[in-house]
Amino acid sequence: MEEGIYIYCLINYGVEASFGNIGITDKEVYTVPFRDIGAVVHKLRFRSKSSPKPSGSYANEDIAALAISHQHIVDLVAAKFGSVIPFNPDRILEGNEEAVIEWLKRDYLKMKNILNEIKDKAEFEIHVFMLRDVLIDRIKCENDEFKRLNELNSGKAYVFGQRVLRVELEKKLDSVCKSIYAQVSKCAAKIKINEITAGTLMPEKQQIMSLSCLINNNKVDELKGVLRNLAKGFEVRLSGPWQPYNFILI
Repeated sequence: MEEGIYIYCLINYGVEASFGNIGITDKEVYTVPFRDIGAVVHKLRFRSKSSPKPSGSYANEDIAALAISHQHIVDLVAAKFGSVIPFNPDRILEGNEEAVIEWLKRDYLKMKNILNEIKDKAEFEIHVFMLRDVLIDRIKCENDEFKRLNELNSGKAYVFGQRVLRVELEKKLDSVCKSIYAQVSKCAAKIKINEITAGTLMPEKQQIMSLSCLINNNKVDELKGVLRNLAKGFEVRLSGPWQPYNFILI
């Protein structure tokens, strides 16, 4: 069996601290400091000549339970030390504390810059949905060309009317997405546009936008105000604050 170190997150303090035996499989969670930053870790053991995976019950635990335990500890650390660089539940270094210090030393400038960049900020997720029927009814009531074609009451007029609806719907979507992005940009330090995944299409709602945003703590109320003023025919879901996983590249 070889020694390894499981990494939870990085903090913007070079202090020695212990959180007690609260880690995965009841390991002691503690800090390994270097200069003015530190890694929050626990020790583990893994089989030699293989990838560094923990031995014992941890290797057989349910992945979801591991993720919950991992995130709980990251949140506890953030509550004590403020903004942290979080890692997914698979960051493991071979060796002991000296290996951690070498890692912190090697990437110190990058880590310190990121810690300063995310200081007093959190990640928020924004999902925007189009209420298709509501929006179509709105276009039918407001668009003069559609109303004129509708009055003709013919098959050709119907085809042209559907074309008008489609064009106006695309215009509305484009306008709303650009407006939301522009307004959210005023509140956000960083924005990431996410791909809309399969399964987000519903009979009455269709997701049209997904954003991950790095928001300063003093800008959260402003962000909520922006999202409350969406045009009729659209719905928004805001979730957070979360640890800034989408803005960490180490």
